[in-house]
Amino acid sequence: MNKRKLLSLLFFSMVIATLSHLFFLQQWVEGSYMAGPNDGLNQMLPFKQLIHENYTSGNFFYSFEFGFGGGFFGQLGYYFSTNLFFILTILVVYVLELLHIIDTPDVLFWAQATIFTSIIRMTVVIFATTFVFRYFSIRTIPAFVGACLYGASVIYFRHVTYWEFFADAFLFVPLLVFGTEKIIREQNPGWFIFAIAATIFNNFYFAFINLLFVGIYILVRWFIPLQKNETPKLQQIKQYGISGVLGFGIGSIAFIPTIYAYFQNYRPAFNQERPLIDFSDNMLLDSRTFLLSTVVVLFLFVFSLYKHHLFRFFAALTLLFILFHFSPFMGSVFNGFSAPRHRFEYLGFFVAGGMVATGLQLKDYIKKKHIISSILLAMLAYGAFALYDQTYAIRTIFDQYMVIQTIIVMGAFIFVSAYNRKLWLSACIIILLANAGMMNTYQFDKLYKGGEVEKTTKEYILSGGYHSSEQQQLIHRIQQQDESFFRIDWKGTDDRNNVPIIQDFNGTSVYSSILNRHVLFWYYENLEVDMKQESISRYSGFGNRANLYSLLRGKYIITPKAPERNIPYGFEPYMESENYQVYRNTNTLPFARTSSQIYKEESLEDRSMVEREQAMLKGIVLPNVTTDPPTLTALPNLMDQAEVEAVGGTYNNGQLHVSSETGGININLSSLPKDANDLYVSFYLKNNVKEAPWFPLHVNDFRTSRKSRESFYRTGINDITIRVPKDQQIAIRVPEGSYTLNELEVYHQDYSVLNQAAQQTNPQPQEVSVNGNDISIKLENEQNDQFLTIPVPYEKGWHVKVNGETKEVRRANYTFLGVELEKGENTISFTYYPPYFKFLLLTFALSLLLSTGWIWIRKRMRPVSDVQTGLFMGKFD
Repeated sequence: MNKRKLLSLLFFSMVIATLSHLFFLQQWVEGSYMAGPNDGLNQMLPFKQLIHENYTSGNFFYSFEFGFGGGFFGQLGYYFSTNLFFILTILVVYVLELLHIIDTPDVLFWAQATIFTSIIRMTVVIFATTFVFRYFSIRTIPAFVGACLYGASVIYFRHVTYWEFFADAFLFVPLLVFGTEKIIREQNPGWFIFAIAATIFNNFYFAFINLLFVGIYILVRWFIPLQKNETPKLQQIKQYGISGVLGFGIGSIAFIPTIYAYFQNYRPAFNQERPLIDFSDNMLLDSRTFLLSTVVVLFLFVFSLYKHHLFRFFAALTLLFILFHFSPFMGSVFNGFSAPRHRFEYLGFFVAGGMVATGLQLKDYIKKKHIISSILLAMLAYGAFALYDQTYAIRTIFDQYMVIQTIIVMGAFIFVSAYNRKLWLSACIIILLANAGMMNTYQFDKLYKGGEVEKTTKEYILSGGYHSSEQQQLIHRIQQQDESFFRIDWKGTDDRNNVPIIQDFNGTSVYSSILNRHVLFWYYENLEVDMKQESISRYSGFGNRANLYSLLRGKYIITPKAPERNIPYGFEPYMESENYQVYRNTNTLPFARTSSQIYKEESLEDRSMVEREQAMLKGIVLPNVTTDPPTLTALPNLMDQAEVEAVGGTYNNGQLHVSSETGGININLSSLPKDANDLYVSFYLKNNVKEAPWFPLHVNDFRTSRKSRESFYRTGINDITIRVPKDQQIAIRVPEGSYTLNELEVYHQDYSVLNQAAQQTNPQPQEVSVNGNDISIKLENEQNDQFLTIPVPYEKGWHVKVNGETKEVRRANYTFLGVELEKGENTISFTYYPPYFKFLLLTFALSLLLSTGWIWIRKRMRPVSDVQTGLFMGKFD
C-alpha cells in the first residue's frame, strides 16, 4: 500500500470515527461531556489528573493524595498508570502545555478531552484492524468495512463513556492476531513478542482477557487451517512459548507491580450462581453490550460461504462469542472466574467484523437466492427476538432507528453480490452509515439519557457538588497557612471519595478497584471504622472518631455550613467561606511518633475499639513481638447495665423483626460515667433476607448504609462500630424486615489518653520532609525509644534506612509504617519503589536484548522462500 493509499485509509478511518461520535461532539459544543456521572467523574477523570500531575513532575510511583497514600503505579495499573495510550496522551498534553497552547490541565480539561481522545483511539483501531484484515488477503474496502464494525461498536462507546481505559483493549486485539498469524504463516515471532509485551504492559486485566482470546483463536485456527503450508503445530507451540516468555519479560516491569497490587487487594469471594446459559438479552434489538449490526446477522445466514475456510473460521468464532454472550459462566471465566461481566464482548465484534469483511470479499460466490434466503431468515430472527423479549417495545428514537436501519441494510444487502462495482460500493457505504447512525442513537438513548450521562456537564463539574472555585480557594487558604504534613477530611460530597485528588490535597478517602488490603482491614476489622456506606473499593473518613484523626494527622474538617454538625471531639472552628466551614484539630499529634511501650497486636484481639485506639495513643501496636505488653486498663461494657427495648417490631435472642416502616431497638443506659464524652456502640448486623436491597442504618444522628447480600460490592463484613455523642439512649434504626442483631457492646470515651498525648511537650524534636516516594525524618532519640511509626500505610515496596543502615520495615498500628530506632540522633529515610522493581528493570533489559538477538538471528538464517503470504484456501480473485 503506497503513501497516498495509507493517507486515504487514515483519513476515512477518522471520518468514520468522527461520524460515529457526532452526538457526543454536539453535546461537547453545548457543555456536556462523554463521561459517566458515577465512575467517569469519580474515577476516570481524577485518576487521569493524578497520574498526569505526578508523571509530568517526575514522580512515577507514590502519591499521598491517593487515600492515606499509596503506590499508584501498581494500584492504578488497572486504570491508567501503565496505559500506553494514556501515557502517549500525557506526552502530547505536556508538550501542548509547555508551548502554552493549553492551560494546566484539570479535571474539566480531561472531561472535555475525552471525546477527542476517543475519536483518535477509534481511528487507530479502524486503521490497524484494516491492515490486519488485509493480511488475510482481504481487499481494502471489505477490510475497512469489517474494521469499522469492530471499532465503532456499542461496547466501545459504553466502555469509553463509563470506564474509558476499557476501550484501550480494542487496540491490542488486532495486534495479537497479527502476531499470531505471523508465526502461523511465516514463522516470524517478532510481532508476537511485541504484541505480548504491549498487552502485558498496558493492563493486566485486559491482558488476561485478550490472551484467553488468543488461546481460543489458535485452537480454532488449528481446526480450520487457512493456507496449505502453515507452520507445524509443535513448531508453533515452541515459538508461542519462547515469544510469550520474552514478551512477558519485557512487559513485566509494569505487569508484576500491578498484578501484585491486585492480589494485595481485598474483595469477598463471589459465591453466587453462575448459570451456563441465560437468553434474557436481546442482542438484535436492544442489547447494551452486544448489539449486532444487521449485516452481521445477514452474513451468518449466507450458508454458501461456509465452504470457504476464512469465512468459516470467522463465522465459527462469531457464533462462539454469541454463545459466550448468553453464558454468565463464560462471563465469569473472562472476568477471572469472579462475578459474570460483559467486558469481553469487543472480541465478538472483532471476529464478526472479520466475517463481514470476508463475506464482502467473497461477493462473487453469493447468489441472489442466497441473499433472499438470508434476508428471510434474518427477518425471522428479528421477529423471534422481538416476540421472545417480553420487555421489548418500540418506544424511543433508538427503537425506531433500529427498525428503520434493519430494513435499509437488508435492502442494501441485495447489492452485496452485484457485479456492478458502484452498486456493491453503495451497499458498503450504506452499511457504514447505518452503523454510524446506530452508534449515535445508542449514545443518545442508552448512554446520555438511560445512563444519565446528561448530568456530566461543565456547569456541574464547576459546581459545589464537584469542584467549585470556592472549594478550591478554601483549600489553598489552608495550605498556605500550614506547611506541615496534614490531612483534610472533606465532608461536602460523601459519595465522591476521590475529592482529594480532584482538589489536590492530602485527604482521608479514596475510591478505586484496587486498594491496600492493610488499610481496608484497618477499616473492616482492626478498628471497625464506619465510612457511612458499605462498599468495597473505597474507604472514607474516620467515623467522627477523634483519636483516629489525631493519630493519622487529620488536622482539618471541611463541611457545608449547617446549624447542627456532629463534629468530633477536639475540633474548633478555624476559617470559613460563604458556604463552607473549616474546623481544626486542637489535639494534633506529631507526624513521627516514638515509643518503647509495645502492645502485641494479638493481645488486643479481644479488646474494644476504644481500647485499641488508646493502645496506639499510649504506645505502638506491633504484630509478632515477644516482649510483654504494658498494662492497658479494661473499660466496662455499659451493656451490662443497659436495657434493650424493641421499637416498631420485636427483638428476641438476637433476632430483630421490624414490622413498621422503620424500627429497631433502643439501648437505654441507666447511668453513664461522669467523664464520658462519646459512646462507641458495637454490634453485628445482617439482613436475614438475602435478596433484600441495600438499606439505611441510623444510630442516633449518625447515618450509614448497608449493601444487599446479593450485591457484587458488599464487603462481607457485618461487625459495626459507631461513635455517637454521649446520650442515655442509643437508637438503632433499620427499615422493615428481618435482621440478625447481636453482640451488642457500648463503651465510653473520655479522651483523657488523647489529651495526655497531645499536651505532652514532644521530647523528640523532629524534622520531617515528605516528597513523592521519599520521606525523611531527623530526630534526637533522647529517651531511647525503641520504635518509630508514621501515619503512612504499610505496603511492599517501602525500604527504610536509619543512619545509613538498612532496617526492616515494620507494620505498626495495624496498617502503618514503623521502624526500630537507634540511640541518640536518628536520620530515617523511607523510600518507595514498586515491588521487585530493580529485578524487573533487569528482566526488562535482558528480555529486550534476547528478543532483538533472536529476531535478528532468525532473519539472517531464514531463506526468503520460507515466507508464505496470500495462500489462503478458498481463492478470492
